[in-house]
Amino acid sequence: MQNTLLRASSFPAGVSTRRAVQGHAPFSAGSAPRSRQLPVVAFLRSSHSGAEAASALRASERRAAFSPSHVLKAGPSRRTAVRVQANWGAPVEFQPAKVVSNTSAAAGPLHKVVLDVGTLAAGYTVPGQFVQVKVGDSKPGFFAIASAPGAHQGGLLEFLIKGATGTTAELLCNLQAGADVSVSPVMGKGFPLDRLPASTTSAVLMFATGSGISPIRAVIDSGALAGRDVTLYYGTRNTDSTAYLDLLPVWESRGVKVVQVFSESKQGYVHDVFEREGLSRLPADAASAVGALLCGHKGMCQAVTGLLTAKGVPPEKILLNF
Repeated sequence: MQNTLLRASSFPAGVSTRRAVQGHAPFSAGSAPRSRQLPVVAFLRSSHSGAEAASALRASERRAAFSPSHVLKAGPSRRTAVRVQANWGAPVEFQPAKVVSNTSAAAGPLHKVVLDVGTLAAGYTVPGQFVQVKVGDSKPGFFAIASAPGAHQGGLLEFLIKGATGTTAELLCNLQAGADVSVSPVMGKGFPLDRLPASTTSAVLMFATGSGISPIRAVIDSGALAGRDVTLYYGTRNTDSTAYLDLLPVWESRGVKVVQVFSESKQGYVHDVFEREGLSRLPADAASAVGALLCGHKGMCQAVTGLLTAKGVPPEKILLNF
């Protein structure tokens, strides 16, 4: 969801589609065309999927987006709304929002950004959900929400964003408090935590790399896993590039075992450390007692999933937030 969407950098966050979490740039239909007099609502359709859909949609935009049959004048109550329709998803309508604060979260382009999204915040009910954000006429960026549902009052949502060069994330990271942006309603189903009932899932493993810690933080702070045996494997380049350093002791005081993995050291990567040190500690009844949440680099997610399923953990108990 930014790094993925589910990492806030690819998220994005990064994710909102499977592509986003797997480390690919999420597909978006782009911005709807504008009329000189009034904003417009553009409906673009394609019968293709994947890369073919993206190509077809761009062709459709060139051929038909400005056709009178595709442009509708918006009524007075829709003067700031722009929607883009594709046949693989519902229309996305963006509403005005404002940057409340923007501060450095770690070395490099990681920023803690708080947005005032107004009544849209009420749609955030499950950790792992995300929003799309546009800065001016930029393409939408997909960003997982880092704060827990209900953590902020007054329509505020917090994000951890990696400002990758040339992306909407970079534009957002460069904004000052008070700047205007456009935000979609809260999207996605989030982590399906109902698949990990406390009655049968006593141990929960969480794996995050980079800004993929964003929706994992939302899960921890929500208290949804209170009372479980929870271990977090958190991979970053080094200490300076680690977001939420100040929260790690707080999480540990709540019973979360935190295993930090630094790729610049000789530890290896998250999946290497888990294979070397974590697999042997899984309970004998891992197939029924263990669940997992993953958000981060594609390779990490694939490797950890393979290790867990080889131990008998059912795929439906290995959760992604998309």
